[in-house]
Amino acid sequence: MKFLIDLHTHTNTTPHAYSSLEENIRAGKEKGIKIIANTMHGPFLQDSPHWWAIANQRTLPKYIDGIRILKGVEANVINKNGDIDINNKVIEICDIVIGGFHSIPEYGDIDNIEKNTTAIINVMKNNLVDIVVHLGNPIFPIDYEKVVIAAKKHNVAIEINNGSLTTSREGSKPNCKKIMELCLKYKPYISLGSDAHFSSLVGELSESIKLVGNYDKELILNTSEENLKEFFKLRGKNI
Repeated sequence: MKFLIDLHTHTNTTPHAYSSLEENIRAGKEKGIKIIANTMHGPFLQDSPHWWAIANQRTLPKYIDGIRILKGVEANVINKNGDIDINNKVIEICDIVIGGFHSIPEYGDIDNIEKNTTAIINVMKNNLVDIVVHLGNPIFPIDYEKVVIAAKKHNVAIEINNGSLTTSREGSKPNCKKIMELCLKYKPYISLGSDAHFSSLVGELSESIKLVGNYDKELILNTSEENLKEFFKLRGKNI
């Protein structure tokens, strides 16, 4: 199965990424990618831009060089209540909101499985985040079964992050395998994301695809534009 949708990419609006949006689009187009989500880091991550930069994605056209661009943000979970670091003005302009844990001062204690599990489940209940990302990160322990069950209940997708399976968040791979086993049991929606921080990695989903295996195609957001639209309809959005 070929996947031509990448729902987690970054540009150099955040300095720890290294390519422009146009460079990402060009690289994606060379691979046949049809949809790219431009998921700018939320403002509480230490080197992220002001929220105005995220909101100003309103100026982007829907299509650039034939590629559908989803205006998006990767929000940071900031407390046990599942609050995130973006405001309603950002949410209003975003086609897609993904979110998860990063080591930010506002969140505090990260080595607390009960706190982390409660926080990510509350993120889902709060219904602002469409996809919860890179949950296999071992520095944020969570109860994977409870989280996968909650994702199924609240129609929030679980990300299988290609970066976590390759160069990012060392030690994530065994946890990602556990998460995928639980997804096979409970059948939530899943999303594949490159988490590209450089243009050549846009659309690079090979390790995620291996891990996903023969998962139900209707439950994978990246299988087609129609499938993606159906998921967002469930979430009350029209992309």
